[in-house]
Amino acid sequence: MSEPWIALLLTAGVSLLICLLIMPIAQRFGLLDHPSKRKVHRAATPLVGGMAIYAALILTTVLATAYTSKALPLLGACGLMLATGMLDDLRNLSPITRFIMQILACFIMIFVGDVVLTDFGSLMWDGVFQLGWLSIPITVFAALDVINTFNMIDGIDGLSSTVFIVATAAMGWLALQAGHLFNATILLIAASATLGFLALNARLPWNPRARVFLGDSGSLFMGFFLAWQFIDLGNGEDRVFAPITAVWLLGIPLLDTVRLMTQRWLRGGSSMQADLFHLHHAFLKAGFTVRQTSLLITLLILLTTAIGVTGQVLGWPEYLMFYGYVAFGLVYLGIMHHCWQNDRFLGRDVTARID
Repeated sequence: MSEPWIALLLTAGVSLLICLLIMPIAQRFGLLDHPSKRKVHRAATPLVGGMAIYAALILTTVLATAYTSKALPLLGACGLMLATGMLDDLRNLSPITRFIMQILACFIMIFVGDVVLTDFGSLMWDGVFQLGWLSIPITVFAALDVINTFNMIDGIDGLSSTVFIVATAAMGWLALQAGHLFNATILLIAASATLGFLALNARLPWNPRARVFLGDSGSLFMGFFLAWQFIDLGNGEDRVFAPITAVWLLGIPLLDTVRLMTQRWLRGGSSMQADLFHLHHAFLKAGFTVRQTSLLITLLILLTTAIGVTGQVLGWPEYLMFYGYVAFGLVYLGIMHHCWQNDRFLGRDVTARID
């Protein structure tokens, strides 16, 4: 009974060790994230966290499970995303190049992994909302949405990796209860590998600041990993959870991404252009510390995850979960609109610079 937990702890340890070993290499080759006016860190920081997590994920999957061949398409496509992000970290790839590589990874998921979204479940009524010939384009769109949502929340120490751990642990538990052992195993391995990285990334007593970042290599591969699992487990007759449950698991980041991209488009700019209007920027400008901000957003994400998992376990109607999310989203979007329109968030002024 203790063997699985030992393997998971070893995975976290391997990830931590690999991080420590390759951080000096990042310094040598200039794989660093330098401070700027839109970033909250003050020192050049290695961008190798994603590589360490991916390496630990592969090692544990190959050495400690019986699912190596089944994992190959997933790990291969994740490796493509990792390499794309690594090149972006080094050379700033054009948006079109990044987009093409993401599409290619999605095609591996669909045509090699046979992971396709065929319906939205009972989204608005009792009947199943079938996608028909739209299955492939909507699968690609949904995966791209998750990839770029995860990439956009990677803005402060510890936040994106915590979101990943919460989502993978929740999906892993649901998969385990449903008897989907491959998905449960690889999800829990991924969560453990990320936990090792988090020990160096989160602001903990031994880390006054993050000592290593995910980099685009990490955020792209981890976002794609989540997208694959959301679609795989939320699809088909033997699905582990309803599609709307996956939306609740990534509830806050999805809403914030939709809000940001819409606002940028309305301002006449690129929807992918970086700015200082994320949820974590509202907390920081309101005077919360990075540690407090990460903790508070994590609590919000735990809340939406708990709603999603509870609804799935108790069998709440999917259309009620959908309408509930719409209502939750409208409240959230209203609060954030008021925040940036009136320069007030949680009763605090948000006109201050982020130091």
